[in-house]
Amino acid sequence: MPPSFTPSIATRFPLVARRRPPAKPLDARVTRLAGLAETAHREHDPEKASMVFNGAALIASDCADAELAELWCHQHARLYLSRAPLNGYTARFALEPVVNLARLRIRAGDGETAHQLLTALYHAVANSEPIVIGELEIHPRQLPVQVEERQEITSWLRNILLSDGTRALTAGGRWTDAVKHVQRYDGIGATLHDGRQVAVVAHLIHGNTRAATAILDRTTIEHPWEELVRDLLHVWSAAAVGDRSRADHRELIDRASDIATGPGLSLFRTRLVLTTLDLCTAAATAVIDRLAAEVFQEQDANAARELLKSPGVGPESHGSLRQMISASGLGLGRLPDSARRTLSAALALAGAVIRSA
Repeated sequence: MPPSFTPSIATRFPLVARRRPPAKPLDARVTRLAGLAETAHREHDPEKASMVFNGAALIASDCADAELAELWCHQHARLYLSRAPLNGYTARFALEPVVNLARLRIRAGDGETAHQLLTALYHAVANSEPIVIGELEIHPRQLPVQVEERQEITSWLRNILLSDGTRALTAGGRWTDAVKHVQRYDGIGATLHDGRQVAVVAHLIHGNTRAATAILDRTTIEHPWEELVRDLLHVWSAAAVGDRSRADHRELIDRASDIATGPGLSLFRTRLVLTTLDLCTAAATAVIDRLAAEVFQEQDANAARELLKSPGVGPESHGSLRQMISASGLGLGRLPDSARRTLSAALALAGAVIRSA
């Protein structure tokens, strides 16, 4: 495996089957959120109202309108923090937009600030200490009083720290720091989730194939996608020392093509299949064509953008993939005025629901 090949594969890890909101056409996403705001208002449902705020901030972020996304995150958080003390249910709604501020920094390429934010937030809540994040002030008295509820929020933030906090480091190629991070919070785990994958990939990047293999051999497998990721990491390890005889590459490609289908998994599947094709040597034109068809069906512009990075995608698909990305608004630079007006009205309705809850 050429030395330049390893970083391109590493950028897709950790590969974990988490559902993510697909970046569908912008008009459809805006219309859906407007309808959700009306439903939240009709049903007096603060959870649906919070989904409107989170969804609007995500749309703004997808359009590369980071300033607007940040503004909406702050508005969302303040709506809940002004209603303190919060219970375990509402405290999570208050802190979700704060976590989203860190995710915005990751998207902007500022993983260091994102990691610092998530770490500080976790420790502040865990230790009942005040914290200031941007214009937001969070005090212990605003958070749940009940011990069990506080522990639930702390546990949730720890999981966020181990997933998004780790991603903040790996996105910048800081794999050694990422390993120290997951070790610090006891996040290696027995199964092949974020922490364990990070430990393996860090060893592979530094040429420590024996250490990587030892971790893989001690891994507990609970899901088919974990088994496939483990086998792919074994292939990577073997290829790093010039051995491509260990695995049946055709069988691995077939497994990757058939695994983890379902709503919200398009980006994960795209990265999984492309990683498999990068590591394996069998011909795969049909696999790429099938993957492209799935991306078109799912209408996930994030997956389309990932697919366009692959040299295996034929030029006949480029136009349709770019059209999908354009329709979604990804990277547009700012949220179009019509979408902003519709979402602002939806947020006003959602805000009224939260204030009256």
